[in-house]
Amino acid sequence: MTTTDTTGPGFLTVYGHGGTRPEASSLQTRPGETVPNHVTTPVADGRAGIRNSYDGSNHVITDLFGHFTRG
Repeated sequence: MTTTDTTGPGFLTVYGHGGTRPEASSLQTRPGETVPNHVTTPVADGRAGIRNSYDGSNHVITDLFGHFTRG
């Protein structure tokens, strides 16, 4: 996950769509900087939830590198 064009400091929290949002942050945002971080999170119905702690804006870029299956 990468955030860019952030207008203020804060953090993003990523979690499985429809699930309970954890209290931990996934990525710290900084104004005017592009910040990447590796995030492992559940994906429900092909979606994930992202919460922005700051009322300003962020552009968020995500990639799916792989997935876990039940064996």
